[in-house]
Amino acid sequence: MTRIQINCVTRLLAGLAFVVAAPLAKGDWRVVEHTNPLGPGKAVDVLQDGKALARLVHGDGQIKPFLHIFGSGGELVTNPGLDKEGKAAGLFPHHRGIFIGWNKISSELGNYDMWHKGGTGEGRYDIVKFENTTTKNSASIVAHIKWRATKKDATGSDVMLTERRTFKVSRPGGRQTQVDASFELKAVRDISLAGDLQHAGVHFRAHTEVATRKAETSYLWEPSNAVGKGRVIDDHHQWARLLFPIGKRWYTAQEMNAPANGVKELSWRDYGRFGYFLPKQLKKGEPFNLKFRFAIEEVDAPANAPKQSDAQAKASHQLCAKRYKAFLKSLKK
Repeated sequence: MTRIQINCVTRLLAGLAFVVAAPLAKGDWRVVEHTNPLGPGKAVDVLQDGKALARLVHGDGQIKPFLHIFGSGGELVTNPGLDKEGKAAGLFPHHRGIFIGWNKISSELGNYDMWHKGGTGEGRYDIVKFENTTTKNSASIVAHIKWRATKKDATGSDVMLTERRTFKVSRPGGRQTQVDASFELKAVRDISLAGDLQHAGVHFRAHTEVATRKAETSYLWEPSNAVGKGRVIDDHHQWARLLFPIGKRWYTAQEMNAPANGVKELSWRDYGRFGYFLPKQLKKGEPFNLKFRFAIEEVDAPANAPKQSDAQAKASHQLCAKRYKAFLKSLKK
């Protein structure tokens, strides 16, 4: 074989190696805006190698912006609240995906429930622009939101709060979908963010299928010695984790709380909704910044279905503690 032939073969093999290796690369992160294919409103998808991992749903027909999470088989892990025709579906359809809200918001512009309601005639969330970004290992949905009342002040403004909401989506270790959620709120006027622990704060809601299988769900949280039926009161909340089924698959969803959030109470329900209660009184111009991390992962089926074995529960607790430690470390960067 001549030198020219050898060089040609070498280049051909290098090209074939690239073709084989290319699909293994996991750096193709994209953020795509489009109409919501599963109901009313609009959607913003986070894609990794063309596969949807998360979706922000917002706009006309939706009572609040919320983040969907997709499972390993492309199935929805979180609750859409509405069917494709825009009709309420399942138990408590106002709980949707990863979301924030308060059912008692009051200011000079009146009193509003921005947990159950929204849209024309109610207080509403108005996304005024996106600043979405991607990196080699993640993609971020960044939404600028105005929380609007139905009344206006003397200047003609109906804005109660402004917000910069960020959902940074990544896949550390290639197993869990990690969402770093940041809610940067600022009061446009003196305002009270209140309600009760079941209807205020930052929450996760599993798919409505889980509500029909609530006997199969279970929780872990830290501090683990804190107890309560649907309510856990403690000054040192770290994280909470839900185990739940979707079809034949099993998932865990962990919500991690930044110490600076000032959380006092955890709310949970066996139908798959849990989160942290965050009442706050704000003066005009005062910021209210919140940081949480969510980790959603497909896991092995419970050994003692529908409950995990002691060994499984211990391993899950250790993993959650490890992830929380990593979350705290990330907050110092």
